[in-house]
Order: sequence, then C-alpha cells, then structure tokens
Amino acid sequence: MRRHAAAAVFFALAVRAAGGDLDGEFARLAQKQGVANAGIDARPVQDGTPLGSQRADESFPLASVTKLFTACAALETLGPDYELVTRLWVLRGAEGEAALVAVGGGDPGISGRDFGGNPCAVFERWAAALREAGIRKITRIDLDETRFGPDRIGEAWPKDQLHEWYAAPAGALALNDDCVEVTVSPGKAAGDPAIVKMSPDTAHVKIDNRCGTTADKSQHSVVIWRKPGSSTISVKGLFLSGAAPMTDSVTIDDPARFFGAVLLETLARNGLEVKEAPITLRNEPFIPAFGDGQPLVHATPLRDALRVMLQRSQNFYAEQILRAAGPRGATVKECILEARKSLALVGIGAEELAWLDGSGLSKGNRASAAAVTKLLAGASKRPWGAVFRECLAAPGGDGTLSKRLPGLEGAVRAKTGTIAGVSNLAGYVETKGGRAAFAVLCSQLKEGTPPATRLQDEIVRLLAK
Repeated sequence: MRRHAAAAVFFALAVRAAGGDLDGEFARLAQKQGVANAGIDARPVQDGTPLGSQRADESFPLASVTKLFTACAALETLGPDYELVTRLWVLRGAEGEAALVAVGGGDPGISGRDFGGNPCAVFERWAAALREAGIRKITRIDLDETRFGPDRIGEAWPKDQLHEWYAAPAGALALNDDCVEVTVSPGKAAGDPAIVKMSPDTAHVKIDNRCGTTADKSQHSVVIWRKPGSSTISVKGLFLSGAAPMTDSVTIDDPARFFGAVLLETLARNGLEVKEAPITLRNEPFIPAFGDGQPLVHATPLRDALRVMLQRSQNFYAEQILRAAGPRGATVKECILEARKSLALVGIGAEELAWLDGSGLSKGNRASAAAVTKLLAGASKRPWGAVFRECLAAPGGDGTLSKRLPGLEGAVRAKTGTIAGVSNLAGYVETKGGRAAFAVLCSQLKEGTPPATRLQDEIVRLLAK
C-alpha cells in the first residue's frame, strides 16, 4: 500500500511541477477547445484516489464507452477463457442421409472477418466434414436459438437506423454479423440498370433494384434500405457511369432463419443433396441422445470477441456478449440485472450506471466520468484485468485509435464512444507516476466532434507527461 500511495503522491507532485493542479488544467483545456459540456476524471489504478476532475460526478451519455461495462461484466461472469460456441449436430438416418441440428451459443465469429472475407468459410468446412463422413443427403435442419431471449435489438435504438450495420440484431445463431454486404456498380451505359450483388448471396434476402445508371455526376445518389420486419433490401437512385462500386452492410431481419438458409445453400453448392429439406425453429433446447456422436463446432474465444468489440467498437459483438453472459432465454433487461451483480464485484453500484443495452447505441446509457474511471481502476485489480486492458484499442493499431495520439503507441489503451452530439474517450495511460485511468465524456456538441477529440487527446498527453 505504501508503494501505491507513493506513486499517487509522485503523480500529484509531477502535475504541480508542470504548472498547476489537474482540476485547473482540465478546465483550461475544455475552455480552450470550446467544449462547454464535459465530464473529466483521472485517477491512479493502484489506489483509485482521484487525481483531478472537472464535473466528474455529473451523468453523461456513454455511447460506446458502455462497452467497457459490458466487457467487465462478461469477464467477471464468464472468465477470460470462455468460448462462445456454435454446434452442428449430425443425426444419421438411412444410409448416407442425416438431419442437422444447429445449436447457437451466441458465437459472433462465423463470418468472413477471419476467413479472407468469405462469410461461408465455416459452412464450407462443415460441408467437407459431412462428405468425408459419408453424408450425401440432408433431410432437414433444426435451429436451436433458445440460448437467447426474444429481444434482438435495443428498445431505445433509433427506429430509422435499424438497417444500418451498427444496429444488427442479436441472435444465438448468427452469421456475418447478421448483415449482408450489398455492392452496387454502374451498368454498362447510362440508362441501364445498376448492377447489385450480395454477400452472402442467399435467396433468403430479396433485392428490389430500382437503381439506374447516369452519365450526369450531379445525379449520382444511391439509397440502400431495408424496412424493419422485411427481408427485402431496396436499392434506389442513380449510379454514375464509370464510378467505382460501393458496398454497404445491411442488417437482416431473422438471424436464425438467415443462418439456416445460407447453411443449406452452402451445403448444396458443396455437393450435398438438400432438395426439399425443411428448416425448422425449435421451441425447446436440443438435448443430444446417446449415440448422437460429437458435433461439428465453431468457437470464438471471449477474449477474441472482446478485441473486436472494444477495438473496432462492433455493436453486434457487444449485444452477443451481453446476452451470452446472461441466463438462458433471458431478456436484455434480465441480462443487465445479472451483469450488475458482476459489476458490483468491480466496485460499481447500480445507482452509478443507467444501462439499456450492451453496445451503447441507446442514448439512455449514462454514467459519470468518475464512475467510468472507478470501473477501470477496479478492473485492473481483477484476475482478468490484464486481458481486459489488452483488448482495448491502442494508438497506431487497427482500431478506433489508429490515427490518434501518435507517439503514445505503447502508453495508451482506450475506448472511444460516439453518437450524435456525443464524443467520449476512456481508458488507461502510462504516466511517470504509474498507470492512470481516465475518462473524458463530452456531449451537446453543436460543432461536431473535432473539438471534443482534440480535448481528449490533449488531456491524455497531459497525463502522459
């Protein structure tokens, strides 16, 4: 304890030697950047004693800083070595025939992210394994998504953005971040229909192509949209002749049926007979019987999922992880109630956090800067603290800090958070007095996010000195 206290004292003395207390410096920097509504806090992780603050106890929208709370709750509940698993059970019937049962555990990793952009790579491997086992015909596919509850999206998510990739629905059985990539290219000549392709290419999703080709640059405008509850994606507008293709990720409506349809289509493309094989959703969890053998498996380690969630700020991963850490079949509210119990072990009381979803897309996710740094300091003392920190974005990496804070590549690990009118940054910075937790939460930004990001970066650099 003496060593920890000494580090905090050294930090405080270093700040005073640099020309003033941190409270005053935080206020001066906020005024300099014209950010009137900012909550700022910094504290050493060793003892958690605040080093400096500015409106640190006021509640602010968290945006994707919410993912810090989701990550800590999941690590506390599941442990850093947990895996999110999808299992494909093969129930043999007549010679060369089999029924399949896909059992979802919230695995977010069946996509092209780790397979060279091929979203069906895992399914293709399963097809090869089935052929090698002597299976020639699939008679049916049952889908077990009972691990998750019924609510796939946040109740407070913006209804006009549910087709956007960052609002993808959660699902115990999930494929390609529960999105399809829609690529639009110009036709051969002005007046021709634009060319629309989709990946994965599936009959489960329909394309309503009302986009033409134009030679007039001023007319170049394309809208890609899906109505909530529909499996049809509309492409409208005019695409400039000779222009490079554009690709947009669009959410799907029914994760399990999307998973089942693409699996069946992939098996068919890879030499298995699937004609007239029905796809059925199970109402009860599948329990394998004696003699059913071992399933085909795809597993995503929790720590790998957390890296995607925290470094790339992937909302879909956050929603999957929140539900995977909750009870079987639980609603999001019930998952959050369980997650709060885990956060209590990290030192965060229920009253310190307004929590509506796993990702932060809901504006109602709120906490103070002091609560965020308290979480970060508490997390550093848990057995999984090092894993948590390593999953955060770093300057110069391939995450959300790739172009920020040059020169501090080895000194900063942090999480960004941005929604309309909000820009946040929170994490760890290595200082001459030891590691410190910091949070800079900025809202009501009428001039966009640049002033807030400049303020955040200046504060991090100040602490690093």
